[in-house]
Formats: sequence, C-alpha cells, structure tokens
Amino acid sequence: MIHKQFILAVLLVILLPLQLPLNMSAANTTSRIIHVAKTGLDSNVGNEKTPLLTISKAETLAQPGDQIIIHKGTYREMIVLHSEGTSMDKRITYMAASGEDVIIKGSERVKSWVKQGGNIWRAEIAENVFRGFNPFVIWINKETPTAHLGNVYMNNNPLKEKLTIDEVGRVEGSWVTTQENGKTNLLANFGKLNPNKELAEINVRSAAFSTIDSGASYIVLDGFKIAQIASPMAAINGEQPGAIAVNGGTYWLVQNCSLSDCKSVAISIGQTGHSYPNANPGNPEYRDLSRDISEVGHHVIRHNHIFRCGQAGIYGLLHGTCSEISDNLIEDINTNNEFSTEETAGIRLAMAVDVIVNHNLVRRVNGTTEGGYGLFLGPLFQGARISRNVISDTRRSCIYLYNNHGPALFDNNILSGPGKESKEGVRMESAEANVFVQNLFYDCGFSNIRIPGKTFATSNYLAHSLVIKQTIPALPRDDHWYSNLFIKGGLDQLEGDAGCEADYNVYSDSASTCSWGDKHSKVVVGSAKFKLVGSAYSIGLKLNNESIPKVSCPTLSPSFMGFFALSKQFIEYPDGRAITIDKDFSGNSTSESSRIPGPFYQYPKLDSIVPLFNYQK
Repeated sequence: MIHKQFILAVLLVILLPLQLPLNMSAANTTSRIIHVAKTGLDSNVGNEKTPLLTISKAETLAQPGDQIIIHKGTYREMIVLHSEGTSMDKRITYMAASGEDVIIKGSERVKSWVKQGGNIWRAEIAENVFRGFNPFVIWINKETPTAHLGNVYMNNNPLKEKLTIDEVGRVEGSWVTTQENGKTNLLANFGKLNPNKELAEINVRSAAFSTIDSGASYIVLDGFKIAQIASPMAAINGEQPGAIAVNGGTYWLVQNCSLSDCKSVAISIGQTGHSYPNANPGNPEYRDLSRDISEVGHHVIRHNHIFRCGQAGIYGLLHGTCSEISDNLIEDINTNNEFSTEETAGIRLAMAVDVIVNHNLVRRVNGTTEGGYGLFLGPLFQGARISRNVISDTRRSCIYLYNNHGPALFDNNILSGPGKESKEGVRMESAEANVFVQNLFYDCGFSNIRIPGKTFATSNYLAHSLVIKQTIPALPRDDHWYSNLFIKGGLDQLEGDAGCEADYNVYSDSASTCSWGDKHSKVVVGSAKFKLVGSAYSIGLKLNNESIPKVSCPTLSPSFMGFFALSKQFIEYPDGRAITIDKDFSGNSTSESSRIPGPFYQYPKLDSIVPLFNYQK
C-alpha cells in the first residue's frame, strides 16, 4: 500500500505550479511587474500602490522576464537600455497601461517667450537645458545647410524653419535660430497665439528608447506615443540612430505605438555606429558582418503609426534579417524636403536576409532630386518577401531594389506610381532574381539598370544564412512577372535581359506588353477606372473589374516560378519550405485556373470600394 504522506507529496508537486501568480510561470518565478506613474517617486518600491516616477528608474531595476507598466501622462525622458531579456520567455517588456495615453517626448516646454513686436516672440535657451546635445546647432545636411535637427512646436504641430528673421515675420508658423553669448536664441511667429499660455516646445533629446553603445536584446515596446525626437540623420554605411534605436540588438517587438515628428528615423533596426571608411552601397564591405543568422535581427515591428518623420519610418542595415514588418501605417515622410539624401523612404533596409514586409500602408513620401521611395531595399535582400502592401504618392519609385542576387518575392501588392514616363514605379539597379506575381501596378514606370564595374560586386549567401558563398557583380537578370495587372504603364520599358520572363498578365489603360514575353497576356481596350480612396487611417480601391478579363494561368508553384541557379533555391519561406502563391490579397483561394490577374481573385460589384488597409488605433 502506498503511504499517505507519499501521495500528499506527489499532489503538492503536481498542484504547486497551478498556484503561481498570473504574472509568473514555473520557468520564471522571479518575474515581476514594475509600475511607473506621474504621481510616483523614484524612491518608491515600484508596485501599483507606490509607483516609480520615471521609466528610466524602472529600467535600472528591470530583470529578464519583468514587465514595466507605465501609466498615463507625458514623460520627457530618454530611456537608455542597459538591461535586456535572455529569451522569448524572459523578455523585458515596457508597456502602456491598458486604455491609458502614455506619451514620451524628446522635447521640453518653454514658457519664457518675450514678445518682440508683431507676432514675433523670442526665447533664450541656456546650454544646460540640452544636456550636451543641442539640436539647434546641428544641420541636417552639412553640405547644404537649410534646416537644423531642432524644431519648435506649437500645440503639438511643428513650425517651419526659416533662415532669416524677415522670413519669419512674413510667415505665420515659422521660426529661426541664432547662437549668441553661449545661448540658443529662438525667434518664432506664433500668429495670434501666446506661446506662454499655449503648449510651446523645443527638441532637446535624440531618442526615446536606445541602447546607445551596444545592443540589448529581447525587448518589448507596446502602446506608446512617441513624439518630437531629434535624432541625427542615419547612414547605411555609418551610424543609424532613431527615435527607437535597437543599435545591434536582436529579437525586439515594437507594436501598437505611434511615432510622430521624429526628425530623422522613427524606428532604427540597424547597427551600432559601424562605419565603412571605403564603402559605398555597392562595395562588398559587409563581409565582416557575416555571422550566425540567429544572432541578428529577428525583430517584429507591427501595427504602428509612423507619420511626419523626416528621413524614414523604418531603417536599418543587417538587422532587418529574419524580421517581420507588418500592419504599419507609414505616411507623410520628409514633407518639408529637409532631407535631400536618396536614403529617404518609408522603409529603408540593407542586408536584410529573409525579411518579411507584409500588409503595410506607405503613402506620401517626399524627396528632392533624390529619395522619396516607398520601400528601398539593398544592397542584399536575399530571401525577402514583400506581400500585400499598399504604396502610393511617392516622389520617386514605390519600390527601389538595389544591387542584389536574390531571389526575392513580391506578391499581392498595390503600387500607385508617380508616372510611367519618369520610369519611377519599380526601379531596379543590378537587381536579379526578383519574382513579381499577382500585383497591381498603376501608372508605374519600370527599369533595371546594370551598375558598371567590378567594384559593384555584392555577396550571395547560402540559403537562409549569412554565410557568404561568393561575391560577384549582380546583374539585371532573372526577373519574373506573372499574373499581374498593369494600368497606364507596362513592361515595354524593360529590356529582355537574360533569364527574364513575363506572362499571364493583363494590361489596361494604354499599358503595353513587353516584346520578350507575354505570350498569353491580354491587352484591354478601355479603362479600368482605378482609384484609391483614402481617409485618415484607411485606404480602399475602386476598380472597373468588369473590364478586366480572366487569364488561364498555371499554378504559381515553385516548379513554375523557377529554381534560381545562383542561390540554389526556389522562392522559399525562411524555414526552407517552398512557396506557392495560391491566395490573393484578402486571403481568398481559388481552384480556377482562369482568373483575374492582380491581387484579387474576385471583386465586389461595380463602384464598390474594396478595403485594403484600416489602422485601428
């Protein structure tokens, strides 16, 4: 007979894990919740009844597995992360309290304005206010100094910088700065508003969350409103700061945040100040970054609203690898044309192996003679999948692909270009093995130009790794175009380079087929009446689908789309499974071989709006 004490001991072993608090687990019994509130004190314990005052203080106490819950209010601080998580089960989480507005600002309020006459007000800012980082003495572009990193804000709206006091006098909502007697002098035209009674603010901090010197991993940021950050301009071959900057860290989750008025980059998933003295984007200078692929990237950036930022919404070298960027609304980038670099884009990534960019709305990206792209990839984006994105109103191409051996997959995207005559829409330079299937291209131009010279060689990796197989020049070849809908601009602008294929497409509104393929494609006489219907947080599509004929197309399987000899792989998932495109933008499938090309297998009735993206705040 089994002894009763033995039975009790066994029951205790079984039942004990069930008695653990909800914020703990059997695997991590030291996890805790730290509370931060504007009513707290940094000398407090940090529980719900006696919260801390600052997020920075909570950071110094955080251990792997801990949650830091921040309560409503405006926090004017830069959180420098020293602690990190150790695994997906023991991440350090920074989270806005449920249903509460938590605002992290890189600015300070100024109430010392003195009226100068008319609508002009003057404020003198002592150097100690900036704590060693004065954005009003840093030009965005040193070569063409027209705007500083710093800005002035009135009631959360940015004012426009001018270069002379005379201009400020004429333009309401503008400002100018000078340096006098060791102080920063600001003169601003606030119209009829009194800045000492309203909310007048100036930039003083370069980041909201950053690891500064070395990367921290396994970090969660959830539910914050981040604004007015004056981070310096990022460079693919140099430092890559941002309002949120992972600085070489891995396995971050950034979700449900809004980032606005970030002077340069909103979210940087790049390297820690790594410079390449002899590099340009085409040189194979990234070989020193080759390492175990599990040690880089793996970020998830989802459901964020990024707007009114200067250089880019999401940016980075290397750490886009194995990352997922999905369901983000990115809009109004570089609206004041303060950034003249070609690095201006909604999303800008280089050396991003097996990255997934899925279901984002990117719109209104401005640029000057350079820049203004929706999505800029390269060099190196092997194994990338770009799917179900809507990109419109870009100064230059919706998608710019630069110097890559591929393969990469672009499926079920809707791209509204800046005009076919500009050859901007899908711009490629020495980009090979790109597969475009079931996309809708409206008024897009197409190009793939070979970059001359051996110096523009780039690396090719073993599949789903960062192990370099060879470094050779990338060529404009092996691009495939199947079952796409072209409106107002077609593939006739592209030359038939080696290995390129196009077929089973439909061309409408005077779009033309290519001369080197399109054997089974169809041309529509008439108009598809394409129109994007946008609102503040959503966008939809109107299309005369009755004018679009069905085309009998083979299953878009790996065997049909092709095996790429250089990479020794099909179009694959990161785990090596081959991809078959058998669903449309909405996730519908069809068993019919004859279907409408483009991102929808079926449309609602004529004049109905097809929902494409809706950001739920």
